[in-house]
Amino acid sequence: MKKQINHFILLTFAFCLFTFSFTSCVSWKPGWEGYTESSTQRNPSKLLEKAAELEKTADTKEKVQELIDTYKEAAELAPLNNYALWKIGNYNILMGAAYSEKKKERKMHYMEAVKYCEKAMYLNPEFKKKVDSGVEVWEACNVLDENEINAMGYWYTAIFYYFKECLSGLGRVFNTKLVIHNDIVMNRIDEIDPNWAGGGNYFSRGIYYVAVPEKFGGSKEKAAEYFAKAIEVGPEYMVNRWGRAKYLYEITGDRKGYIEDLNWVLSQNPPDRGNPYPWNAYFKAG
Repeated sequence: MKKQINHFILLTFAFCLFTFSFTSCVSWKPGWEGYTESSTQRNPSKLLEKAAELEKTADTKEKVQELIDTYKEAAELAPLNNYALWKIGNYNILMGAAYSEKKKERKMHYMEAVKYCEKAMYLNPEFKKKVDSGVEVWEACNVLDENEINAMGYWYTAIFYYFKECLSGLGRVFNTKLVIHNDIVMNRIDEIDPNWAGGGNYFSRGIYYVAVPEKFGGSKEKAAEYFAKAIEVGPEYMVNRWGRAKYLYEITGDRKGYIEDLNWVLSQNPPDRGNPYPWNAYFKAG
């Protein structure tokens, strides 16, 4: 009787784990779903100028939200404005990372970032044709070019943040494909501009090798190599040293490296160092 009970428990556990493996897989609606081409294209220059001014001082949750809202107004005036769309994506990542305490809020902002970056990519006719026929985003990105490089970059960045901050350890195991697919997008960016965003791809690969379990290719040693390469390519970008301290040294326990990197970040003048001011203000505060 005891053996039967134990066998039943094992079967129940196996079934629950099997069920979890399907129900826990992350998916979302494409950012372009419901998109309709608009024949009305008005000039968003005044709103883009306003956004540019806001970027100089946006260092609080309320100011970053105003910045996002301004770019959204610009995108409503000119739905084909790639710049406004990927900027909305970029600053939603910041809202999730810097100003969202609850996981639910972070998830919302990262998914908004994914959505708007996909909208920007969808403006490319060849990409549109591919995804409309069922090709996945990461597979269709081979037709994207320099005009969509920021949309691609912040698309995969949002997914990295989602993977790291919104999934449990078991959730990351069942959704490792999210960051594996990111590598395809990063390869496309390398083909267009390997030094994009001051070493953005090298930085992201550093995070990739930290975030992915070793059995799936994760490696702290490779992460260190890529963070070092990001700093070499973008020495003025605060994100590179900040990220190495936060994502690598904090995990490996390299106290000396951690302190040196964060002291360097704290010594910088936010408006003058590579990334836009709102991001640099976050790096210094964090």
